[in-house]
Amino acid sequence: MKRINILLASALAFIGVNAQSYNPVSTEYTAFSDGEKEVFKVVFNQVSQKQVDEAVKDYLKNYKAKLSGVKGVKDEYTASDLKLTNVNTAATNMVLKTTELEGNATLYVHYLVDGKIVSEKNTPSEFGGYEKFTEAIANKATYIAYDAVLKTQNKVVSDKESDLKNLEKDEKKAHDSIGDAKKSIKDSETALSSLEKDLSNQKALVLSKKQEVEAKKAEIASVNVKTLESDIKTLDKENSSIAKDIAKDRESIAKTNGEIAIQQTNLETLRKTIDAQKQVLAVSADKKQLKEVQSLEKDEAKLIGGIEEQKGSIANTEAAIATKESTIETNKAKIAAIQSKINTHSEDALKDQLKVLEKDLSSLEKEENSITKNIDKNNSNITSQEENIRQANAEIEKLKTAQADKKKEIDTAKEAVKNTETEQGKYK
Repeated sequence: MKRINILLASALAFIGVNAQSYNPVSTEYTAFSDGEKEVFKVVFNQVSQKQVDEAVKDYLKNYKAKLSGVKGVKDEYTASDLKLTNVNTAATNMVLKTTELEGNATLYVHYLVDGKIVSEKNTPSEFGGYEKFTEAIANKATYIAYDAVLKTQNKVVSDKESDLKNLEKDEKKAHDSIGDAKKSIKDSETALSSLEKDLSNQKALVLSKKQEVEAKKAEIASVNVKTLESDIKTLDKENSSIAKDIAKDRESIAKTNGEIAIQQTNLETLRKTIDAQKQVLAVSADKKQLKEVQSLEKDEAKLIGGIEEQKGSIANTEAAIATKESTIETNKAKIAAIQSKINTHSEDALKDQLKVLEKDLSSLEKEENSITKNIDKNNSNITSQEENIRQANAEIEKLKTAQADKKKEIDTAKEAVKNTETEQGKYK
C-alpha cells in the first residue's frame, strides 16, 4: 500500500509539467461591483486564483502601488499611484478581479491613466505597454504556480531519497541481523559441545545411582532374619558333619599308623633274617640258601611297598582333613558374617538409605533433563537462526532490487524537476 501511495504521489507530481501557462492577453468588457468595465483578460491553465492573487500583490510591490480590497466585495481589488515609467509618466490606477473555475484562474485588469480608460482605442500608444505589464503579472503567477509544482516534485525527490536511505538502512539491518544470527549459531554450537559432554557424564551418574538404588532395594528384599538363622543352622550342621568325618579320618590314620608300626617291626625282623641268611650264604654258597635269601628280599620289597602305600594313604587323608578343616573355617566365617548381618540389620535404616538414594537419583535425572532441554533449545536456536539468515539474505536481494528501482525513480523525479525548472524559466 505504501509503495502504491509513493507511485501515486510521483504521478501527481508530474501532472501539470508543461501545463502551467496562460492564453494570450485579450480585451473585453466584464462586470465589476460598480458596473461593467473594459479590461485586459488573462485565462490561466493549471494556475489557481490564490497564485494569481499572490502574484498581483507581489508584483505591484515593486511599483509601490497601494493595493487594497474593495469593501464588501470578494476577489476584487484596487491599486493606485502605480508608476509605470517605461509606459508613461502619469500615475496609473487599477481595478482587478480574479476568479477560478476547476482549478484554472482568470485575471481581469482595468487601467485608468489621466482619467482615461486604457484601451487600444483610447490610448493606442500606451496600449502595448499595459498589455506587457499585464503579461508580466501573468508570468509571475505562472512562475509561482511552477514553484508549487517544483515544491511537490522536490518533495517527491526528497521522499524518494529518504525512502532510498531507509532501504539502505534496512539492508544494513538485514546484514547486521545475519551477523547476529551467525554469532548466535556459533554460541549455540560452542554450548552444544560442552552440553553433550555434560549429558554423557550425567547419564553415567544417573546409571550409577540407579544401580545403587536397585542394589539397596535388593538388599532390603534379601535380608530375612529367619532365613539367615536357618542358614546358620545349615552351616553348623555341615560343620558338625565335617568334624565327624575328620574324627573318622584321624581314627583311620591312627589305625594305619599302627599297621605301619607292625609292618615296620616285621620289616626289621625280616631284614635281620636276610642278614643272617646272607652270612650263612657267604661261607656255604648253597644254592638253596641263595633262593631262600632272594625270596626273603622279595618279601622285604613287598613289605616296604605296602608301608609306603599306607603312608601315601595317610598323606591323602591328612590333605582331605586339611580341606575339611578349611571348609569348617570358611563356614564359621560365613556364620559370623550372617550373625553380624542379623545383629546389624535394621529395615527402617535401609529404607531411609533408599530414600536418600532415590532423592539423589531424582536430582540427577532432573539435571539430565535440564541438560537435554538446553541441548534441544540450542539446536532449535541454530535452526531458527539459519532460517533468519535465509530470510535476511532473501530480504537483502529484494532491498537491492528496490534500491535500484528507487534510484531510477529518483533520476526520473530529478529529470521532471529539471524539466519543470526549464519551463518555469520561460516565465521569469
